[in-house]
Amino acid sequence: MRLKYAFLLIVITSLLLIKVYVTNELYYTSRNIQKLSIQINALKEERNILKLKIEKLKYKNTIIDPLFEYKPKQEEQLQDNIQTQKEKEEIKQELNILPKKEPVKQKRKDTKELFKNLNIDNVDEGLI
Repeated sequence: MRLKYAFLLIVITSLLLIKVYVTNELYYTSRNIQKLSIQINALKEERNILKLKIEKLKYKNTIIDPLFEYKPKQEEQLQDNIQTQKEKEEIKQELNILPKKEPVKQKRKDTKELFKNLNIDNVDEGLI
């Protein structure tokens, strides 16, 4: 009978040890799962932040940058137009179609004299 109790005691002890081992494994596994879920949430938030940054950069590259690049192109076109206009005027002047233009400073002096002759005191420099 002693042998029977000893065998029963060994079986119960081994079952308790197995239960404790399984419980500990579950505890540590759940801790690891919790750590990984926290990391997953942090990575999801970081992904959202990076998506916003990418969206801002795409907006900058597609909307804002072409606007800045458009100005020099516009200026180049204006310069080309001015050069072609100058060439046309030179050709017309050579053919005596247009009289030669007076310099801008001379026109301003003439306008100031006209205002003086008309007795107008307040002459805005921006208008002349």
